[in-house]
Amino acid sequence: MKKFFSIEREIGNISVVVFNRTDVEMNIFSEAVLRELNEVLEELAGDPGTEGVVFISGKPDQFVVGADIADISSFKTVEEATGGARAMQHIFQKVAKLGKPTVAAINGPCLGGGLELSLACTWRVATSGPKTKLGLPEIQLGLIPGAGGTQRLPRLIGIQTALDMILTGKRLDGARAYKAGLVDACVPERQLRQHALAFASKKRSSASSAPKKSFAQDLPKLALEGNPIGRKIIAKKAREMVDDKTKGFYPASYKALEAVFEGFEMTIEKGLELEAALFGQLVVTRESKSLIHLFHATTAIKKHPYRDAGKERFGENKAEKIGVIGAGFMGAGIAAVCAEKDMRVMLSDPNTESLGRCLRHIRDYFAKKVERRRLKRFEMKAKMSRVSPELSPIGFDQADMVIEAVFEDLKLKQKLLAQIEASGKGDWIFASNTSALPIASIAAESKSPDRVIGMHFFSPVEKMPLLEVIVTDKTAPWVAARTVDLGQAMGKQVIVVKDGPGFYTTRALAFFLAEAASILLEGASIDQIDRALTEFGFPVGPITLIDEVGIDVGIHVLETIEKAFPARMKVPKGLQPLADAGRLGRKNNKGFYTYAEGKKGAADRTVYSLLGLKDPGSGSKTSATDIVDRCVLVFVAESIRCLEEGILLNAHDGDVGAVFGLGFPPFLGGPFRYVDHMTAGGILDKLNTLAEKHGERFAPPKMLKDLAASGKLFFPNEA
Repeated sequence: MKKFFSIEREIGNISVVVFNRTDVEMNIFSEAVLRELNEVLEELAGDPGTEGVVFISGKPDQFVVGADIADISSFKTVEEATGGARAMQHIFQKVAKLGKPTVAAINGPCLGGGLELSLACTWRVATSGPKTKLGLPEIQLGLIPGAGGTQRLPRLIGIQTALDMILTGKRLDGARAYKAGLVDACVPERQLRQHALAFASKKRSSASSAPKKSFAQDLPKLALEGNPIGRKIIAKKAREMVDDKTKGFYPASYKALEAVFEGFEMTIEKGLELEAALFGQLVVTRESKSLIHLFHATTAIKKHPYRDAGKERFGENKAEKIGVIGAGFMGAGIAAVCAEKDMRVMLSDPNTESLGRCLRHIRDYFAKKVERRRLKRFEMKAKMSRVSPELSPIGFDQADMVIEAVFEDLKLKQKLLAQIEASGKGDWIFASNTSALPIASIAAESKSPDRVIGMHFFSPVEKMPLLEVIVTDKTAPWVAARTVDLGQAMGKQVIVVKDGPGFYTTRALAFFLAEAASILLEGASIDQIDRALTEFGFPVGPITLIDEVGIDVGIHVLETIEKAFPARMKVPKGLQPLADAGRLGRKNNKGFYTYAEGKKGAADRTVYSLLGLKDPGSGSKTSATDIVDRCVLVFVAESIRCLEEGILLNAHDGDVGAVFGLGFPPFLGGPFRYVDHMTAGGILDKLNTLAEKHGERFAPPKMLKDLAASGKLFFPNEA
């Protein structure tokens, strides 16, 4: 009795293999599924009555979304992982050598192993609906495709197009997949089975491939890819691109290049052996384990503790009408993202010029999507029409939620809350976009503090994936649920934290930036500090980040955190002269760095005299290791304290917040996964050494001491 597959016989002796996992929501290849698929293929191979085979999903909105990550994580050695890849390759090779036309009938996501199964088929037919996406996302887990993707895809659509998919995890819809030659037809969903059956009766000759671009368009590509010298040129350029993008931190990108270019010169069988060996090497790397950890973490945060309260109050009804107060840079970003997700946005600001700039910002955001063919022009107009600007919060009593995005002024935020509270009807919610002001303080004078919550967006809102939702002791669970649901509907990674000075992200970042500023005032150079942290893996250095945030804003945040934690946080007093001299960072083109036409240049060496320092030039004796240890470990220690104090609900939230909001290197998994990598005992020893030399801010948290003493991990299931 088959559990995952069923076989239906169609006219013309076509066997339709239906894959439908009823034990889980997604069609995923597990070891048990692959064993059964192998049995199905042996049955079909031995059936003389079957003249063609169609593989189709029994689920209405997905084909196959890939392999079970738990199975991949279970491999403990290179040999085990290599063997697992070879086993899956062997099964897909049976599809390729079945001796009968095979067709992948694709509707919905067709990812990873799902696409690799499709590539082993004679033909591929995809639907034209928006849910259909074809891709190889393994690179996002620090891996390469291990079931034939690096070998079959370049042979089908060309090396350069294949590399673009393999190295980025890019997903193509049906129309783009057809244009690339990845599928042989792109049809409406209702016609999928009919077309697949038609293809299943056709054998494929060398001439019968998907429609190509014109010969003139393909000529440069053919000239390069069609000979060994040309392929060497492509390989060299691809390597340079990978160097620039990954900075050498992600070995999977280099293994992908090796698999594609070396495999292309081999037979498919030898190429598959190479792919399996490289896949096996990657599975056991720290980078892959960290990225898989982040995958699990982002999955875990969707199951927040307030879900049931939200369903009890709202059922499946989502927030559709949003009020945004403040038409500055943050307000514009919030409005743009909400409108993009087809929510109605009421936008309020008393300044007509601000409203005008805000609407231009939103229009420019959508216009860029039109230029990149992510939107059609009529769709842009429809989304723009969802934003209604007003000089006062007229009609905000009808909003499902009101988000204020004004500057960090407690009295102003309290005043706006009072206005909304006075006119609010039904299930009104007031959310404050603040990076440091305690939500309890904003709600202190409210008659309904249970309806007040924090939504800490990151700039620019349109690009930054994190949203930090802040709840107080009085915030109602249904309010938290509604807010998290809205953030997820906006496409954000949402973490829920408890109220407190700086919450989680601002607090941890403040200690990080203060330490970098202290090192600067001790005599290290601007370049040296930033270089040490970017070479560690941060996207930008801390001094650059102060410029980005704004030197005046940075000082204000550091002072706020210092007041809350005076025993540990010491704001370097030498920074104030920079703000007094009118240096505010990138926003006025005067900061630690020079700026020309909005682009960052070299470090501005006149800064040193304003700080009362000599220009260190290249003569600073501070080592990169010391800089990294001090900045990273004070960040890690404060993150652990946030968990210890209950600001963070769990370690998963801490890692997601640090990676997606603060730029902590993804290949290290976040501060908590980093502790597991380095061991709690190792981190403890380093913090003790730093505390002896630099003071209380490096004092190890009790939670870390307990972990070190017990030998336990933050994530024991990932050991």
